[in-house]
Amino acid sequence: MRRFFLAVFLIGCGLITFSQTRHFLTDTVLLEEVVSVGELKKYQPGAKITTLPALQAEISQTGGIENAIRRFTPVYIKSDAGGLSTIHIRGTSASHTTINFGGININSLTLGQSNLSSVPLFLFDGMSLQYGSSSTINGSGAIGGAVYLLLSDDWTDGFRISAKTTAGSFGEFMTGVKVYTGNGKWESVTRAYFFQKENDFPFKNSYTGEFNQDDYLNDIQHGASLRNAGFLQELNYRFSKNEFFRSSIWYSDNWYQVQPNMQTNWHYTGTQEIAENNLRFWSEYNNKQHLVEWKAGAGYVHDMQVYNHNATQQIGTNRLIGELEAITQVATGIQIKTGALYQYINPDVYTYSDSVIDYEQHLDLYVSSVFEMVENLKFSVNLRQMFVTNFEAPFTPSLGAEYLLRIKSSSYFKLASSLSRSYRIPTFNDRYWGVQGNPHLKPESGKNAEAGITFLSCGNLFNTSLGINVFYLDIENWIEWRNFGEWQAQNVLEVVSKGVEFQSVSEVTTGALKTGLTLNYSFNPVEPVKNEEQNGLVNRQMNYIPKHVANAALNSEIKNWHFLVDGQFTGERFTDDFGHTIDGFFVLNCGVIRDLQVKKQFFSLNFLINNLLNADYQNQKYYAMPGRSFQLGLKYDFKSNK
Repeated sequence: MRRFFLAVFLIGCGLITFSQTRHFLTDTVLLEEVVSVGELKKYQPGAKITTLPALQAEISQTGGIENAIRRFTPVYIKSDAGGLSTIHIRGTSASHTTINFGGININSLTLGQSNLSSVPLFLFDGMSLQYGSSSTINGSGAIGGAVYLLLSDDWTDGFRISAKTTAGSFGEFMTGVKVYTGNGKWESVTRAYFFQKENDFPFKNSYTGEFNQDDYLNDIQHGASLRNAGFLQELNYRFSKNEFFRSSIWYSDNWYQVQPNMQTNWHYTGTQEIAENNLRFWSEYNNKQHLVEWKAGAGYVHDMQVYNHNATQQIGTNRLIGELEAITQVATGIQIKTGALYQYINPDVYTYSDSVIDYEQHLDLYVSSVFEMVENLKFSVNLRQMFVTNFEAPFTPSLGAEYLLRIKSSSYFKLASSLSRSYRIPTFNDRYWGVQGNPHLKPESGKNAEAGITFLSCGNLFNTSLGINVFYLDIENWIEWRNFGEWQAQNVLEVVSKGVEFQSVSEVTTGALKTGLTLNYSFNPVEPVKNEEQNGLVNRQMNYIPKHVANAALNSEIKNWHFLVDGQFTGERFTDDFGHTIDGFFVLNCGVIRDLQVKKQFFSLNFLINNLLNADYQNQKYYAMPGRSFQLGLKYDFKSNK
């Protein structure tokens, strides 16, 4: 394994060494981004970070962020038709991806993961995905990747309002509004959102427990309704170009019914419900006027979940967060960032004993350095050490490098490679849940190596980006809940995830017609190579992780019309330790958008068809998914700038 890490890194560095270019081109030039991702990439050369283009974000704003990730990235989303969706980047578990808002990882500290269905894309100005380990930047949990929820830094001068509403099949309804006001120095941005869906769709029930599994009966989905509401308020002030204060408060109130499986749905008598509310606050002061640039951030997070309206069984946490960071250029082409992140956590969980856990403190110390002493060559060294109350966290370093090689005046190759360690501290539930918690767990630890090459070509009529990444991820002390006489969390597995990812973004302009094409493909074998329980689940694909994921999106724009088609393929998956599988599936969507202007008022009408071919498929075994559905939407924009 050490030889593999060394070989991948040397290959990447070798490619870099032989390059001789003197020009630079960023790999975001082809995207219409509303938010700069430069700060994310600056200290992570060699990392694969992509940003969702504006049109793809616009058509997937109804519901949670899982819609955009599933349709437009090579990432598997495990979900039912109700209110639960989890992300699995490069074959890792949902708790191996951090979801970042400001300086906060919003993942639940009790479960270790986020429900993507309750994170509305509408509330944000953009979203970026990082593939591969990033614990040296994002801390505990970033073993498989990271999601960044982005807010713009436009500094509104004037007044702007944007409102959107949609209605669709199976009781779907969404409405939202964004209000921007400011004078170029101070700014207020208010965003509010409401979404609901009945999910009373028809389907073919292949399992009722009363007839042969090969037979199918018509059925209607019951007990899968959901409702999400929330707001996000920003208050920002700019003292000068290089000195500013930003703050944001995000409140969400989410409710959903736990979708019954096909057998239970056939004899439906009622369902279970989960209610969640979350309050997240982050404020940050930045001062970039001196030789040493610095920032200070403070935050608070309140998470609470209630099951079946039972207030005596609350599962919640409260967090206080503080961060201090300094950046300085120590020499030409050498910049160093140092910082500390502190968290004070107070769990409020009915099964935790105060004698075992009353509070917990986390302290992360980190150093990041970036070197650009040779033109177009950039490499970095990142170091991070976490300290946890009554727990030992590992030291995590990372190395990364990238180089741009000019082929022609407007064509380039970007060569990248990285090595990193990553980790995840066990969740509070893993350690303290009743008598089943295991305080003796070890942290999960990952070793990641990857290399990539991207071809970039930019012109007046044709732009393209073609990229291939290879990666290898070895995760030791993988935690699972197993039945050892009673259910308990244990470090039972060592898992190896490896594979190849291909991504392509192209755009061609012919007269008034502009056409874009996005292609994604991931081949990802993920296998346990060691199992402490010795139950035989070794050297075969992990459950609910497809080897093959692919999608494509085609959009055309002419005058005020936009036409789009996209399709997603998810391969076969194992569903249990006995070798049972569910078939792969393909879902096709299409839509049309019409932009209108009426007396300086701007409107946009959209009509979308999801699952155009009415595919009958299961994302989880014996959980129905909706067939063909329709969505009609109206968007209004008003802008009055000085």
